[in-house]
Amino acid sequence: MWIVLAVFSAIIFGIASVVMKAGTEKKLSDYHILWGLYLSGSLFFLATLSEALSYNLTLLISSTLIAIGSFLGNYFVIKALGSGPASLTAPMLNLNLPLIIIMSVIFYGESLTLIKVIIIVLLLIAIILVKFDPNEDMSIKDKRWLLWVILGSLFLFLREGGLKITLEMGLNNKLVLLYSYIICLVISTIYLIKDKNNLSVINQKSHYQAIRYGLLAGVCSGGGLFLYSTALNSGPASIVALIFSARSLVIIFLTTILFKEKLSPFQKVSVGLLCLGILLASFI
Repeated sequence: MWIVLAVFSAIIFGIASVVMKAGTEKKLSDYHILWGLYLSGSLFFLATLSEALSYNLTLLISSTLIAIGSFLGNYFVIKALGSGPASLTAPMLNLNLPLIIIMSVIFYGESLTLIKVIIIVLLLIAIILVKFDPNEDMSIKDKRWLLWVILGSLFLFLREGGLKITLEMGLNNKLVLLYSYIICLVISTIYLIKDKNNLSVINQKSHYQAIRYGLLAGVCSGGGLFLYSTALNSGPASIVALIFSARSLVIIFLTTILFKEKLSPFQKVSVGLLCLGILLASFI
């Protein structure tokens, strides 16, 4: 059963990234998309919570750290999606996978097998190849794209690796996710209130549209993380996390169809290496 949950978590969460990509294609406000995402995500986790609300200092600190990872991770993901093809950005965001492997080896006593070493090497080669393309149009609009990808990966590691840590600590991950989404919603709200440009009547229609995209992305994001968290409770954490990382394949498939994205030969090799790394991860 946990395998089915993990697979659906990857599919649904992948759709959330495609929705955010659609928002960036329309040049909509990043922060309004995030506000809508965390609003609907918070409501989703609140509606699906089966136990009574409770809190303690450890739970709140953990939720805050995961909130930071989620908010900044999603922020940099949106930046990366807006400056490069989603079919390339999505698999590159799996660079947090080696970090999860290294964390498991150092802190949880897992062995550093040959497959794990190969995965790390493949992903590192993919990073180098994606920028080495002297004869082709990279179709990346912003030279900071790779920086956004790296920062996004690091903060997503804080979220997804953090959920593994909170599980090992015996915390209720559904409560952790609920509180982290609420914290992110508060951060988004504070930013929108402080930014005077958000009060402009001219921008209101665009802002409402951004929020609608965010609301849809939030339902998919919340649903994906809910299934991921549920799968972690009954399945092996390393395998569940790796299946969840396969969401990039969903994004590649959908964005290629919806946005007619085309990758250069070097980028295709890079995506191939990343996908091979994810495939090998299934044998861990």
